[in-house]
Amino acid sequence: MIKIGIVPTYSENKTRPFLNTLNFVSNYPKRLLEVNSTPLGILFPDGNFYESELQSFDGFLIPGGSVIRPYHLLTIHYAITHNKPLLGVCLGLQALGAYDYVVNNIKSQNKIVNYETIMETYLRIMSNEDLYLKEVKNHDPEPTFYNDSVSKASHMIYIKPNTKLFEIYNEAEIMEPSIHNSVLKQISKNFIVSAVSKEGYIEGIEYRDQNNFVIGVQFHPELEAKNNILFKRFVDECRQRLIN
Repeated sequence: MIKIGIVPTYSENKTRPFLNTLNFVSNYPKRLLEVNSTPLGILFPDGNFYESELQSFDGFLIPGGSVIRPYHLLTIHYAITHNKPLLGVCLGLQALGAYDYVVNNIKSQNKIVNYETIMETYLRIMSNEDLYLKEVKNHDPEPTFYNDSVSKASHMIYIKPNTKLFEIYNEAEIMEPSIHNSVLKQISKNFIVSAVSKEGYIEGIEYRDQNNFVIGVQFHPELEAKNNILFKRFVDECRQRLIN
């Protein structure tokens, strides 16, 4: 069975140790189970990155959340350099954008891109998210999200041709819920934009190297079973790499 490592959301409380938690939203493992894979949480104690935690997984999923942590970027780097598929959702897409920005910053200084330089660079810029993100309105419809909020949060996503996302959905337009108040400003030549909203906001990106399967979506496919085609393709890509 294909093992998918779900990257956690880390909540930190500096004075109360029992409030330091790694969280996993159940919608994501639910979808992964429905497409015949084994979802497993990755444990990064105190939010620290350990490469050894990643070695037994066939692919990685970075779910939605509120804060990009250094371990998000380091997991992305591991996935890309080891050619393991990765799917990023909402915050996961924005983490890919942050990774892209950090890698370009490192290369501009003629440094080697590795765990150490990624960590150092991101820790230096992480308090300044407007370097790669911009605030938007009308994409976070309610202060509290309920099951019946999906239709209210749904809007048209326009998928670009000749992309993996178009291959998966085989449609140029899909209705999907987006719950966010910021989007990527832009991406570099390391990635391509695969989907946008009516305003032109980035709703999907893909790693340009076709040998890799690294996709990020700003919308929330885990909320509706119709999107199992995306999760199935993700798992199939993991399985194909095991066969080869």
